[in-house]
Amino acid sequence: MSRKNHKKRRFSFFKLALVALILILAAGALLAYFPVLLFSPPAVAAEEGPEAEGGIGDISSLLRGETVNIALLGFDGAVSPDKEQNIYRPDTILIAAVNFRSGQVSLVSIPRDSYVKIHGTDIYDKINHSFMYGHYRAGEGENRYESGIETTLRTVVDFLGGIPLHGYVVVDLKGAESIIDSIGGIYYDVEVEVRDDFGRGRLLVEEGYQRLDGKKFMDYVRNRAGFQGGERGRTERQQDIMIALLDQFKEPANIPRIPGLYRAVKDNTDTELSFSQVLALGLLGLRVNPDQIETAVFSGSGQLSYRDGQNIWYLVIDEQERVNIIERIFGAQVAQRSQLTLPGPVTPEPEEPEPEPEPEPTPDPEPEIDEEEEKDEPDPDQPEENGEKEPEEEEKEPGDPEDPEEEEDEETDQDPGADSDQNEQPAPEGSNN
Repeated sequence: MSRKNHKKRRFSFFKLALVALILILAAGALLAYFPVLLFSPPAVAAEEGPEAEGGIGDISSLLRGETVNIALLGFDGAVSPDKEQNIYRPDTILIAAVNFRSGQVSLVSIPRDSYVKIHGTDIYDKINHSFMYGHYRAGEGENRYESGIETTLRTVVDFLGGIPLHGYVVVDLKGAESIIDSIGGIYYDVEVEVRDDFGRGRLLVEEGYQRLDGKKFMDYVRNRAGFQGGERGRTERQQDIMIALLDQFKEPANIPRIPGLYRAVKDNTDTELSFSQVLALGLLGLRVNPDQIETAVFSGSGQLSYRDGQNIWYLVIDEQERVNIIERIFGAQVAQRSQLTLPGPVTPEPEEPEPEPEPEPTPDPEPEIDEEEEKDEPDPDQPEENGEKEPEEEEKEPGDPEDPEEEEDEETDQDPGADSDQNEQPAPEGSNN
């Protein structure tokens, strides 16, 4: 090999390494300045094209610094190992809209009783029932849990008018407790005391500033006693304590707890977010001012509708407010739909009782016979007491034998010397002889 060729190959190698290094640095700089690119394409988008105008779904819109939307679903129970066979309800549906360019973070909540159209069906129902529809719709060989999650997320996208979701995090009750305990609890000024039995029973969390462990944290965020604001009051308290939690995550004292926090999050949440996506969101969280986090809750009117034999309460979302919140939080204009109105409760008519069957006629009871009367009444089968007998057979003329053969025998056997009186037949009464 000539020295000239050797130098040429060495130059080509360094040139290739330099190009690779430039590309890596460029990619790093691009992700550092445009971390939103990590979330393209969105995880869940409208199937038939977004209804929203100006929604994000391509690289150009991402480069303009549009928001990334992460859905947080809080299940109403502990997700068991056989989660594919169980049906869960996402009682907490919270969307975090993150703008990497401005550093703005917004939290918008969809109440669990919101009356919405379930994705993939023509059925309107509570939004937290969407998991159930996806669970039952899964075909043979499909994972029922994943089908339930997908139906829930797509129902949320439909409700938002086509605004896409770039990721999701699912956490259950026990998982949330473990995450809070992994950082030693959270200090928070509890606004309202919490009691079980819908606010009438045993005290669970007292009012005032205190440290909440995982159990008390969940008791507080799940409380929705009617006199404490009901579902809307609970939703607003969830948003407030989430902001306080984010603020405490940033404290230097929690830096040594990061490994434990990471394990708790990893073991107790379900998400498709990659490590780089989580890292990008974490770095953004370090520079977010909690006081500038914007919050919103979709609201409407509570209405009753008769369904499956009973009157069920729904939250019918105000359409004008829905459009305004989407524009304010996500920066997109969506079409306003017709305002829904439910028919109202139904009082079922009482069912007329079936006529009772007529009783079968019972035979008249035999009259009781008095023993004394029975003695006085003559028995027709017995002779009368006056001695007269009822003849059993017809009277015969005197001298007529009953049997001619017997007569002959008597005549034959009669002793000629016997007394004739012994052989005479008695004369009947009234005879002249």
